[in-house]
Amino acid sequence: MQVYRMLKVRTYLDVSAVHGIGVYADEEVPKGAVIWEFNPHVDLVYTPEEWRSLATSISAQSLAALKRYSYKENGNYYLCLDNAQFMNHGASLFNVENCRDANRMLARRDIRKGEELLCNYFEYSDSDDEHLLFLQAAMIS
Repeated sequence: MQVYRMLKVRTYLDVSAVHGIGVYADEEVPKGAVIWEFNPHVDLVYTPEEWRSLATSISAQSLAALKRYSYKENGNYYLCLDNAQFMNHGASLFNVENCRDANRMLARRDIRKGEELLCNYFEYSDSDDEHLLFLQAAMIS
């Protein structure tokens, strides 16, 4: 039986010091290890047309939940169905880096068991992604 996993390391969820809920490493992760890799069996991808259609066919509450846990990259909208949806933005303190060409994320440095996994939303999200717009507004304030 084949197991489809987007996250390539063991993780768990807990309260985040950064924001809300965070995803934490449940094992030691060496620098350069693959943390996350796109997998069409686990990740949902919506074209802009599909996203607009979805937005008109579900409740405002459901759409708000999808927006909260999705991101926009290269014009498409992605929704992770595993713990990766809880990965918070770490500004300069991120320990997970994006490898856009390979559609994966790597450990930027050794990550200790129990450490929150943080990425830099600015490395992969489109400039009009709602999360980036929120972060930019917060930086100005």
